[in-house]
Amino acid sequence: MADGGRGRRWRAVTTDDGGRLESALLVEAAPDGRLLKVEAASAAGLLTLHPDGHPRRLHGNLVRAGGIEHVTLPWSDAHLLFVGVSPVSAAVAAAALRTRVGVGEGASVPAVQVGADLGVMAATWRIARVGERRWRMLVADGGPSLVVDLDADGIPTTDDAESWPLEVDANR
Repeated sequence: MADGGRGRRWRAVTTDDGGRLESALLVEAAPDGRLLKVEAASAAGLLTLHPDGHPRRLHGNLVRAGGIEHVTLPWSDAHLLFVGVSPVSAAVAAAALRTRVGVGEGASVPAVQVGADLGVMAATWRIARVGERRWRMLVADGGPSLVVDLDADGIPTTDDAESWPLEVDANR
């Protein structure tokens, strides 16, 4: 995760047991937690998404070996985005919800869900804030679920997470 005046940029990779790249993810969020951009890549293709327009929509492209698919779904400030069971997308969702869902509370929220095949669909997720920095998130229809613990900076507590400045001081 890189943090700066323009927001946060999250990058994550998933590797197989042999250390080979399986997928890569980039998520950019504004300082207030709003989603700005998502890029996901895997053997299934390359997906790019960002919110835009009036009325608001989430749109982008899914490029596969067989061609390009244009993606457009409804979007609002209440929507969240989940990419598989990524702790990165869970951390971004938690940042967007931290002022709306208190400890011990829950909510159902509209979301866009990206599958392992990079397929994109509308969904409803149930969110429970089970501790100050612990969140449980699951698809309302019984699909995937996530439990994420965040550190004081909102970064998932994993052994290999790192952060660095998003902007470099040009005077150095």
